[in-house]
Amino acid sequence: MNPHAEKVDAEQTIAALSAWFDDRFVHLAELGEELISGLGFDEAGTLELPSAARRGMKAAAARFLAEHPVVDGCGLIFAHSALGTDSGRLEWWVREDESRFARYSFGVVPGADRYYDYEQHEWFTRSFSEGRSAAVGPFIDYLGVEMYIMTLTVPAVVGGRRVGAVGTDIQIDDLERALLPTLLACDTEIALLSRRGNVLLSNSVDYLPGDRVAVPPEGTRFEPLSEATDGVHILVREHPVY
Repeated sequence: MNPHAEKVDAEQTIAALSAWFDDRFVHLAELGEELISGLGFDEAGTLELPSAARRGMKAAAARFLAEHPVVDGCGLIFAHSALGTDSGRLEWWVREDESRFARYSFGVVPGADRYYDYEQHEWFTRSFSEGRSAAVGPFIDYLGVEMYIMTLTVPAVVGGRRVGAVGTDIQIDDLERALLPTLLACDTEIALLSRRGNVLLSNSVDYLPGDRVAVPPEGTRFEPLSEATDGVHILVREHPVY
């Protein structure tokens, strides 16, 4: 980064970060509409997943990953209650490289090896149970690649009934590549924090990824991002640093 480039103030930086996340959620909601477009319920009120709908999901997910390189995986995560079964189901696709995407198989049968009890995860409960957008992380990816990720979700709604969550995974490394230039352009110390106060990224060596900041240190303050980010917020120093 050019050290002589013109700096922007904290308010402009916060607005830019809010806009970036808002844009992610707009695209995620649009993906959700595509993923649920072929779904419906049978006479017993159980969600049906016809093969044509699954083919449509695959095409929508592949197109989404191709158009959004910051996203590492995306798909539709079903509530057990919507399926009428004790087992779960995820229609989830991951990025293998820049142009190849694959459906990932999870352990969804209770008691089976590597059972993925996703209904207990915050990103699922906040979207399915509470009906809101969610931004959760950083945490280690279930897929076992030892990468820290952030998961964004919105409710999946079919016929006015919530049936699960639509989500995307973003590796923290990719989040950093996307947003660090915005933080570095700020005229003061600033850090992006998760809902629980963990540092996602910052422009200061005083706040490293994973650090937890429960209360703002002296001379700093917390500022919210947009409502869609579900509590992701900013730590900013009160006075610019030149």
